[in-house]
Amino acid sequence: MKSPHSSATKIPPATVTLTAKGHANIKGTHKKTFELVTDSELSDGGTCIIGVATEPQTEHLLQLRGSVKIELQCGTATDTVHAMMNPLYIASDPLIIRTHGEPQHNSLCIGANKGAAALDRELIDALRAPGAELAMTLSPLAAHTDELVGCLFIVAMPIGNRDDLSPRARATLASVDIILAEDTRTTRAMLGRLRADYISFHNHNEQERVPEILERLANGSKIALVSDAGTPLVSDPGFPIVRAAAAAGHLVIPLPGPDAVTAALSVSGLPTNDYRFLGFLPRKTGERASRIAQIKEADYTCVVFEAPHRMIKSLEAIAGQLGNRPLALCRNMTKPGEEFLRGTAQELAALLQTRDAVRGEFAIVIGPGEIAIDRSLTGELRNVAKSLLANGVATKIVAAAMAEATGAPKRDMFNAILTLKD
Repeated sequence: MKSPHSSATKIPPATVTLTAKGHANIKGTHKKTFELVTDSELSDGGTCIIGVATEPQTEHLLQLRGSVKIELQCGTATDTVHAMMNPLYIASDPLIIRTHGEPQHNSLCIGANKGAAALDRELIDALRAPGAELAMTLSPLAAHTDELVGCLFIVAMPIGNRDDLSPRARATLASVDIILAEDTRTTRAMLGRLRADYISFHNHNEQERVPEILERLANGSKIALVSDAGTPLVSDPGFPIVRAAAAAGHLVIPLPGPDAVTAALSVSGLPTNDYRFLGFLPRKTGERASRIAQIKEADYTCVVFEAPHRMIKSLEAIAGQLGNRPLALCRNMTKPGEEFLRGTAQELAALLQTRDAVRGEFAIVIGPGEIAIDRSLTGELRNVAKSLLANGVATKIVAAAMAEATGAPKRDMFNAILTLKD
């Protein structure tokens, strides 16, 4: 039985015709591409552009899939090209037809059997005449199932400030057929009305959604996976469909952007050359203690998420097991009330206890331990390292020298040297 969201009943347009104007500077000499542009001017250097002032018909182009016949006409001069619709084409992309056969960004069609240089010369001559007009008609050919490639875009969403959504992400979300969202109401409120269908995709239904999504991808659909905030799959749903889509041979494309983990690291003031993200701390006291114990001897920075109502208890647990390890608390990043607090777990717990309530979303950055430093960089060597740093010697060079002197791994020594810098 077909899903109610199935694209099988959607009928692609019979043809899409783009109209453009000719230009005196058209050369048509590029061997691998030809292109229509929306600008009305063309410099002397253009070798692939065959039409200017184009009306792109983006909405109709987004519905085309698979093989197409491209008919070019200017007056009585004509030519025909065969190509494939590029599965990565989105609304902001240029109207470039490429002979290269692999899906790629910034292209309308791929696998064309002609570039500009191979187009009929009568057509190119006609396009240079005063008042020349070009019609480029794309007609879908009978699609074979094995030629359709779906595309799953992994789109990072703002973690608080909606202005952090990138222009490319906006264009992609305006181009896809389906948006998979944890909470469709939240995503609709941020994005507004789009051409896409919104489908819920969260921890409780992601496994049962996979067959339906794979069916849509097999029909050549463009699908975007988003989270309520930040980058999908970072403590959010998505792993099953990414794995299944990749295994089925579909394109899985990242659109990087907002991410609470790297945002917190960047302002923490703690070493960032080696870090681990551990997700949310466990809710149960015993499990939380076990997780914290795992990083007791870690010589790398750790990032965890925590809910506001458990923050003080978690900080007390960290203080009890990790002692005076340096921490940074990042609260409500990019939102009203954004706050960054630094200190030991004991100091930060005491600070939060003075407040009427603990509110907001927290990322906790936990600095590396000093065990490796105490073991390998003590006494005179520690003083030598400080002196070299004070005299402007690069951290990497000092770390390499200390690693050779102590036999410690270079990575461990690099982390140790970072803690000595002012």
